Amino acid sequence: MTVKNHSDMGSVSIADDVIANLAGQAAKECYGLVGMAPKHVFAGIGVNKRAEKAAQGIQVNAYGDHSVSLDLHVIMTYGVRIPEVARTVMERVKSAIEDQLGLSVREVNVHVHGLKIPD
Repeated sequence: MTVKNHSDMGSVSIADDVIANLAGQAAKECYGLVGMAPKHVFAGIGVNKRAEKAAQGIQVNAYGDHSVSLDLHVIMTYGVRIPEVARTVMERVKSAIEDQLGLSVREVNVHVHGLKIPD
C-alpha cells in the first residue's frame, strides 16, 4: 500500500519501502540498537546493518488520512536500558517521517527480538 497525497497541481505517491527505508536509517543512528531483526521468526535471527537492507524488520501501515503506523523489529545491545533506547528510536523515527515526508505518524511500535552480547 502506498500513501497518496492529491493537490491542485497533481499527486504524490510514497511507497511503503521508502517509508520503511527512512525509518530504518533513522533507527540505526540510535545508541544501543545493533540492527533490524526479521519480522518473522521463520526468517532467522540475523542482524542487519547494511544500508540497502534498512527496511528489513519494518512493517508500515498506511491510512487514508495521510498517516502511518510503523512496527520495528530490532536487536539491541546487551546492558542498555531497553525502554530508553526504544523511546529514542520512536522519537527519531517519528521525527524523520514527519519532517522528511510530511506524513503524520500515529504510532511507532518497537519489538525487541533479542540482545547482542559482546564477545
